[in-house]
Amino acid sequence: MSVSLKAAIFLCFASLFWSGNFIVGRLSSVEDLVSPLSLSFYRWVIALIILTPFCLKNALVDLPLLKKQPGMVFLIILTGPTLFNTLTYIGLTATTVINSLLVISTTPMLIILLNKLIYKNQTNLFQMLGVILSLIGVSYVITKGNYQNIFDSKFYSGDLFILLAVISWALYSIFLKKNETGVSGFSFLYLSFVFTVILLLPVYLYDVIIQNNFIVFDHKTLLVIGYTGTFPSILSYICWNTGVALIGPNKSGPFLHLMPIFGGILAYLVFQETLQSYHYAGILSVIVGIMIANKK
Repeated sequence: MSVSLKAAIFLCFASLFWSGNFIVGRLSSVEDLVSPLSLSFYRWVIALIILTPFCLKNALVDLPLLKKQPGMVFLIILTGPTLFNTLTYIGLTATTVINSLLVISTTPMLIILLNKLIYKNQTNLFQMLGVILSLIGVSYVITKGNYQNIFDSKFYSGDLFILLAVISWALYSIFLKKNETGVSGFSFLYLSFVFTVILLLPVYLYDVIIQNNFIVFDHKTLLVIGYTGTFPSILSYICWNTGVALIGPNKSGPFLHLMPIFGGILAYLVFQETLQSYHYAGILSVIVGIMIANKK
């Protein structure tokens, strides 16, 4: 098996598992299995339990290195595993899987835009045109093909939370590049999960004690929590990191755009969601935007 084919298999599985996270999050909401705040908390608890036997020893050795950049480490953990997933699960209570995945697909464009705004990174005309086209496409999807819906409040409120989640993930990606602590990849991932659980604990207690969102543990809730804690939290990262190591980040990036395709197929099979005309227009705008942004 060639290196390219092996990498493609790993990267496809990573995108598939991440797409499945949106299906499971939406299913949890539709069937009222686990509240978004509790699901976000339990997801990382499960991931933490699974990784502890493999990562704890090295993580304890690397832990003092986090003191080099405590502020940056906090921002990475806050914007990535903490806010992104929580906002995503909240958004999925009030939007479709297809909509959410199309909004998520604009992440590369937002990274370019926020990099320029925050760190004054140089961008060219093609990159800015790509960003503008992609944002037009996603706004068209959010407003269901009619910008008048912004004023009539007829668009999915959940899309706004998904958009906030995308902004959070874009910031996470930018801050991650500024990580100079020297902590190894898996140790940093593990320590991120530890601090994410700590940050989400008060939110979880609020959800249970104040909101009375108690979980009835049965086979459905265990499958939902089990899936989110293993496949998108651990296996996707392993598959993605393996694929990137084989062929590099530039060639790996486009595989993320398989998520709307995988997600659309799964959403149709599970929820009978179908693509509307405004979805196709949004997809075309995002794809053209990406192509222009990557023009030499």
